[in-house]
Amino acid sequence: MGKITDITRQKRNKSRVSIYIDGEFVCGLDAVTAVGSRLNIGGEISPEELKRIVFASEANSAFERAVGYLSLSPRSKKEIARYLKDKGYDCEVIEETIDRLEKYRYTDDYAYAESFVKSKSKKYGSLRLKSELRAKGISSDIIEEILNGVADGDEERPSESDNAYAIAQKYLRSHTSDKQKLRRFLAARGFTWDAIGTAVNRLSEDGAFDGDDEFYDN
Repeated sequence: MGKITDITRQKRNKSRVSIYIDGEFVCGLDAVTAVGSRLNIGGEISPEELKRIVFASEANSAFERAVGYLSLSPRSKKEIARYLKDKGYDCEVIEETIDRLEKYRYTDDYAYAESFVKSKSKKYGSLRLKSELRAKGISSDIIEEILNGVADGDEERPSESDNAYAIAQKYLRSHTSDKQKLRRFLAARGFTWDAIGTAVNRLSEDGAFDGDDEFYDN
């Protein structure tokens, strides 16, 4: 057991306090956790209890940081974990924070991915969307379910070939009617070759290529 000999408010962060045991500084805590744990000068505390209180303080700090991070933009769990790791929190604190965020519905990878696809599918194809969602830590099952439109209550969305067709139309308004360049442009946007082929065929039927009747072979 150790004796708490001083509790002082930190100069650089008024919301935190410094804890001294047996005359020596041992840790910093957020003031709310210190008060909630009923720490008082003259009181005794075991190493195990101090460790528990420090963890609770770090978890509260990480939670507040994560909520602030989420207030700027929705994030996936992996993005939040990466952010907290960069801020110096350990794995146990990060795991506890993610669980707490999920409990209060501050984060939901399925809802995040669904919103991401809806906002980006008019610009990019499924290959690009899959790549970006994987990089954000979204599971393959969630990605496939959303991109295939099989989620219960999911809104009916235009097909990938419809999106490719719409983007190709915009492209041709400011570029030459070159099928190969158009295909490369759509491929760079992450559309599948099937979607590209269907879009190019439709544009050919529309007469978009100056009388060129070559159709793309899927």
